[in-house]
Amino acid sequence: MSLSKIIAIANQKGGVGKTTTAINLSSALGILEQKVLLIDADPQANATSGLGILSKNLAVSIVNLFQGDTNTERCILDTHSPNLKIIPGSIKLAEIEINNKNPYLKYLKKAIETLRNQFDFIIIDCSPSLGYLTLNSFVAADSILIPVQCEFYALDGLRKLLSTIKSIKKSYNPNLTVEGILMTMYDNQVGHNKHIINEFKITFKDLIFKTIIKRNVSLSEASSFGTSIFDYKINSEGSTNYLNLSREIMNNQTSNKQKHLGKKISQILKDTKEEISIMSTAKERDLDNLKIFSLKDENYEKLIGCTKKEIIVQLGLVYNDIHSNRWMYHITNKVSLFQKNYLYIYFYKNKVIQIKLRRFKLS
Repeated sequence: MSLSKIIAIANQKGGVGKTTTAINLSSALGILEQKVLLIDADPQANATSGLGILSKNLAVSIVNLFQGDTNTERCILDTHSPNLKIIPGSIKLAEIEINNKNPYLKYLKKAIETLRNQFDFIIIDCSPSLGYLTLNSFVAADSILIPVQCEFYALDGLRKLLSTIKSIKKSYNPNLTVEGILMTMYDNQVGHNKHIINEFKITFKDLIFKTIIKRNVSLSEASSFGTSIFDYKINSEGSTNYLNLSREIMNNQTSNKQKHLGKKISQILKDTKEEISIMSTAKERDLDNLKIFSLKDENYEKLIGCTKKEIIVQLGLVYNDIHSNRWMYHITNKVSLFQKNYLYIYFYKNKVIQIKLRRFKLS
């Protein structure tokens, strides 16, 4: 991308998974080799602490942007997640929200515009209100992603939020759109949840993401440990959900064709029309020698020439999209905050043509 997509994540109702989505969507996009900047525009600064950064010890934060600091880049910090940087939040944002008597709604927009050519995605975690800080975020954004909990009262609050977006679009940001409505905290054992999703689909149709974030205790546990779901529990359902969401957003940027990213992997395999066959050379490669790799392995190149089905047999599909020509595996057996290891497999015409091992370390 030549310019980044700026996505504000907002809902004036708290407890809907807004910050959880900001952290894990940003981390997932980074893992998928996108350059990402997360901006914590919430006075609670939960996205900042959720990535292991203590905001009270910081000399710079998002507050600097609202005070007219023109050196935006000095407010950007590295995170332990690959390809993800952050402008941290601060409790001092609350003072700006309360004391601003002559609100200027373009502080954040002017600051972000200087960064657009450095990132593929800029994600803004908004305050859980429709006040001055959130309005600044809406003016700066290209689109709004709205997380909505699967409950009865969600529809009423959503109407108010959409009305605010409409007003901002009319007066300040004519290009503002809705990225999508994300259903969160879904429990397939609760029939009421299914009813709510059906009602939303009837009302909002294509605005509803195919990906649904299921209720998963690991998501809340990860934030309490100051890390994303990918560092905390890579094989959890929460990890799968947010990787699928990131792929859906990336695909929506480049194609109008919707892919089946919201379905379970088994359903993707069942529905796909792609022809996958074992090549005649499979026996010659002695696939039994292939295994799930660890850091000490040096035989990655043995995967060159394998078909997608052969890779699935040996490594599993995990959270990869069967339609994609780039698959990714987390290959460390023990999660470490100081070293991330991912194996990227690139396909062309259903055969592996390139392998990349990426090791991310804290500097």
